[in-house]
Parts: sequence; C-alpha cells; structure tokens
Amino acid sequence: MNIHPFLQQLLAGQAVEWKPLGEVAYLTRGKVISKQYLDENRGDYPVYSSQTVNNGEIGKIDTFDFDGEYVSWTTDGANAGTVFYRTGKFSITNVCGLIQTQDLSKLDYKFLFYWLSISAKHHVYSGMGNPKLMSNQMSKIKIPIPPLSVQAKIVQILDAFTAITAELTAELTAELSMRN
Repeated sequence: MNIHPFLQQLLAGQAVEWKPLGEVAYLTRGKVISKQYLDENRGDYPVYSSQTVNNGEIGKIDTFDFDGEYVSWTTDGANAGTVFYRTGKFSITNVCGLIQTQDLSKLDYKFLFYWLSISAKHHVYSGMGNPKLMSNQMSKIKIPIPPLSVQAKIVQILDAFTAITAELTAELTAELSMRN
C-alpha cells in the first residue's frame, strides 16, 4: 500500500488492518437544496455544498438532516475529493457525500478525516471534463485501521501540526499585508 511517508512512519510497527471504506462505514449523499429554499428557510443550521470557501457552507436553514460526528466529501466538480470533518447539526447538498462509521470502537472520525484528506484526491475520476468521486469509488478506498490508541495519537499529532500551520499562515499573511 502506497501511503504518505509521515503516516507510514506513525503506523510503523503497529498492528494495522486494511479495509475498504465501504466495509467499515455507511456512505450516503445529500439532497438538492436550492438557493430559493435557502432564502425561504433561513435558520441556524449550516448547509454544506461542493465549494471549499467558508468550510463548504453555502447558507443556514431552520432544519437539519444530520446530528453528530461525520466526515463529508465533495462528490462533483473542481473540488471533488475534498474532505471535511463535520460535527453538530447540519445538512449537505447532493454534491456531497457523508460517511458514518459502523463501529466507533474501531475507527475514529478524525483519523478517518486525516486519512481521506490525503488519499481521496487520488481516486477522483476526471473523464468527460467534470471531476467526480462518487460513493461507489469512495467505498473502495482502503483504510488503515490501527488500534484506537494509535489513531488517537496520530490525530493528536496532526491536530497540533494543523494548528501550528494555521498560526504560521495567519502570521505570514498579516506580515505581508503590513508590507503592502
């Protein structure tokens, strides 16, 4: 299995079982939510779509379809294969897929998010000009399943790295804007 060198190092020496995503999680799709519907049903619950700006949020409505912890991905368009970690009450549009693990004692959502953030883009199909990563392809992606304690350690390391990266990016952006 060809995996990112950093994750390969973190998984080294661990008992890792590899499974297709479709064997360890349920995959669903969102529904069509029009701009008119967004305007007529304004509320507190985010609606996520295929864009990546604003964490994928295209508006807020007064109802929600999902409540809990999930991983979502963009199924169609230029951002196909982009993965998000989602929590709380929200809805997704028809150009998003949603992943719900079958067994939380075996697979951590944040670990799954980090793994798919690296691997999902490699499975995007770009034929016919419109990139796609549909549920049938997503379900075939092989997922490493080390012990939960190892998953938690990897998440802790990657969360810290993500926070440092965001802080450095903000500092660099501020520095560049002061120079201009």
